[in-house]
Amino acid sequence: MPPARSAPAPGPLVYRVAMPNPASHEYEVEMLVPALPGREEATIAFPAWAPGSYMVRDFVRHLTGLKVSDAAGRALPPARVVRLDKQRWRIASGGRPFRVRYRIFAFEATVRTSFLDESHAYWNGTSLFFFVEGELGRPCQVTVALPDPRWRVATALPPVSRQRHTFAATDFDELCDAPFEIGTHALHAFNVGRTRFELALYGRTNADPARLLDILRRVVTATGKIFGGFPFRRYLFIVHALPVGSGGLEHRASVTMDVAGLSFEDETGYIRFADLAAHEFFHAWNVKRIHDAALGTSRRGDPEKVPAPSPDGLRSAKPSSVHGLDYTQENYTRLLWLFEGCTDYLAHVIILRAGVTCERQFYKMIAEDWPRYATRPGRNETSLEELSFEAWVKQYKPSENFTNRAVSYYEKGLWTAMALDLELRLATDGTRGLPEMFRWLWNEFGRAGRPIADADVRAAAAAIAGRSLGRFFDRYVRGTSELPLPALLGRAGLDLQARADWDESVRPPAERDPVKSGRARAWSGLTLQAERTIVRNVVPRSPAWRAGLTFNDEIVAVEDARVTAATFAKRIADHRPGARVRVAYFRRDELREARLTLAESPERRLTVAVDPHAGARAKAVRAGWLGVRG
Repeated sequence: MPPARSAPAPGPLVYRVAMPNPASHEYEVEMLVPALPGREEATIAFPAWAPGSYMVRDFVRHLTGLKVSDAAGRALPPARVVRLDKQRWRIASGGRPFRVRYRIFAFEATVRTSFLDESHAYWNGTSLFFFVEGELGRPCQVTVALPDPRWRVATALPPVSRQRHTFAATDFDELCDAPFEIGTHALHAFNVGRTRFELALYGRTNADPARLLDILRRVVTATGKIFGGFPFRRYLFIVHALPVGSGGLEHRASVTMDVAGLSFEDETGYIRFADLAAHEFFHAWNVKRIHDAALGTSRRGDPEKVPAPSPDGLRSAKPSSVHGLDYTQENYTRLLWLFEGCTDYLAHVIILRAGVTCERQFYKMIAEDWPRYATRPGRNETSLEELSFEAWVKQYKPSENFTNRAVSYYEKGLWTAMALDLELRLATDGTRGLPEMFRWLWNEFGRAGRPIADADVRAAAAAIAGRSLGRFFDRYVRGTSELPLPALLGRAGLDLQARADWDESVRPPAERDPVKSGRARAWSGLTLQAERTIVRNVVPRSPAWRAGLTFNDEIVAVEDARVTAATFAKRIADHRPGARVRVAYFRRDELREARLTLAESPERRLTVAVDPHAGARAKAVRAGWLGVRG
């Protein structure tokens, strides 16, 4: 019997992106859909969100000029092109090839969207490309028509041989998971082991490129040690140096980072850059390869399992034949705290271990940021699981009361991750912690392309600790109990001291200012907008809350003295805790007066230092935790 022949590879979806007039901020996109035998109709859909950014953005709002034709360019009659809803069209193609042409307005300079002007072009695939329903696993090709011969293309997608500016993707997921930077950007590269790392740097910056490369080399090396190597042979950092930084967005083999280009006037600018790079690079494992069923495909994470491009430039769709992502709507998960909060925390650990920061700076981060979190009124109102699940509808579309009933899953997730790391260290005398837990998840799930669930995270923690940590997860992830972080830090050999702003006992007498410190005691519980005396928040059970003040009230006077956004706090500070203060305000154009009985401020300053009296076990925990001695 002759050997069975393998089925021919499916024909690719072929895209062409042109930008003949960059000043118009419009891309001209064409999608050629191959023959789909047995399908009289095909539905094309435009993504509504970008993986890694958990908010429906309805990218289709930027689409204009949609035209559908057959493969020869003859327009299909309107009856054969029917719009079904905001983002889907049904094409009666009779199973034959057809073309879709359209324009995309690109004028939003963020990592989640697309941008085009005379200086450069950038796109994130979900804001530019249609997909065909039922064909997400089909290979894709994209050709870029450059508007200027001096421009070049940077992307993580491999080029197609003998086809100029043409790139291949295994499937639609990979196409959208590889952003493009096009222009005259500077291109730098370095190698760590057998992996090549590239930096495409666009924009005006006062950063030293050599320093940025050194930071990236340190970050990727430290992260690679956690996982035992890299799951790719090439990785691209796209860095936009803009007037204002807006963060980053992770991808499987690349990242886009928008940074404040002229913010590198001191070490702080480089540390911010390192922290962002460490966060986004850790995502190459956590959420891109270690993910649950809602936020990923089954594509394997091991580079040895990813097939190489075939001679015709196409790539097999077999590794990602099962798709979890739904590009048309919210993809709910209760694990965003793990994917984002743990990543945020471990970024600080990575840049410390990489030598970008030092132990003192790590303690300073805790001292500055923990008190902010510990005084947020909503920190224990909603569990981390629910914060993760509700991110789509609350985190990025917050109501006025969000601060009082919730916090960011990033922020709460960071402190919960630190607490979990310390719990693991305490259970193992410092030898194993959260990095080892992620290594376990990588080896057991991510490397094989297996999705994780909450039970697997608990199993990973138990495997590292040598015992169940179910009580921790029940109390602090599924529950809303107060995190015991100060106590855990103490058991790791640190000394924490919290003092009120007016407590000057640790200052030399010559540096004390009793007038200034005395004015820091009174507290109203009101937060105003930055430029106006409009109430942004009222802390529950605070003096302002008890007096009946609420969101959007406009404060005009305190004890008959007119106030501005800059002077309101000063007029409150004129009085001591316990004083009854009259506050005049407008509510919907009606002048009113409230009487506040001021309280003592709950805000505290924290100092974090090594405890000189720590025992041997605490020293071992701290050494294993931070990679320090003694």
